[in-house]
Amino acid sequence: MKSILRFLICIALLLPSVGCDHRELCYDHSHMQTVKVEFDWSQAPDASPATMVVWFFPTDGSQGFRYELLPPDQDTRSSFDAEIRVRAGTYRVFCHNGSTDNNSERGTTFDDYSLITFDDELLKPLNRAENAPRPEGTENQPVRASSSEVWAHTLSDAVTITRDDRKTHTVRFTPQQMHENWHITITGVENLTADMDVSAIVTGVAEAYSPASENSSGSDVTIPFGMRHCGTDCLKGDVTVFGDNAPHDIHHYLRIYTSFNYYYDFDITEQVHKASTGHDIEISLAGLKLHNPSGGMMPGVSGWENAEDQDLKM
Repeated sequence: MKSILRFLICIALLLPSVGCDHRELCYDHSHMQTVKVEFDWSQAPDASPATMVVWFFPTDGSQGFRYELLPPDQDTRSSFDAEIRVRAGTYRVFCHNGSTDNNSERGTTFDDYSLITFDDELLKPLNRAENAPRPEGTENQPVRASSSEVWAHTLSDAVTITRDDRKTHTVRFTPQQMHENWHITITGVENLTADMDVSAIVTGVAEAYSPASENSSGSDVTIPFGMRHCGTDCLKGDVTVFGDNAPHDIHHYLRIYTSFNYYYDFDITEQVHKASTGHDIEISLAGLKLHNPSGGMMPGVSGWENAEDQDLKM
């Protein structure tokens, strides 16, 4: 009995020292440093991000550190300013808006990290899951959803974080608009009726945004979007994209699809490449004669016709 009592006393005496050592190990932040993150929104006065994502990628290629900043009051963008704890080291650092509808993050290193969108259906704006003819030479392009807005900034120089309790490192971002809004208007549309639904695709668009280059990147993709009536002889559509991949030598086609199973093509390459309005590109087209069979589309008809060459059945 005495032996058991002595054993329990020894255990009781040892527990405080063991617990102390454990706490010291777990709460040892000698390798961490406070970093103040600030945002200057002067270059993006219209931005209204839900969250801001900040990445610190070590220059040695090891795993990066991701922080997602949420404004505490959902009121002003200045509330994204925050203090975070970062491991001492040298990093490539960038930010972009997070919590978007279509953009997702891909990649594990600074050089291969990008924002991309998900696979989409060619005729989704018409609420159809079937296939439809594609412009020649674009048949193998992946069909992707349009991008969400991208407000981002990559610091041009690597940032070195050193451990010093007397110092607070500051990282300051100036986010800018990195997405493009393409605004497409077609005037002089003939035979447009209220019962005709219209959708469209644009081809040869960049699939991703790369913070490393602060530019569009990835493969060329096709993006579907809706068209709306803007009068009895006018169609309008808007699509948000990551941009046009350099060296800008690919053709961009706009193909119009109608609910009556006809399609119409426009080459918009020149307007895209010569756009001088920055991130908002106006594409204006005129003259479109729609085929509108009396009585509407016959039930069970699944083929498509090119209205420019109606003898060619697709």
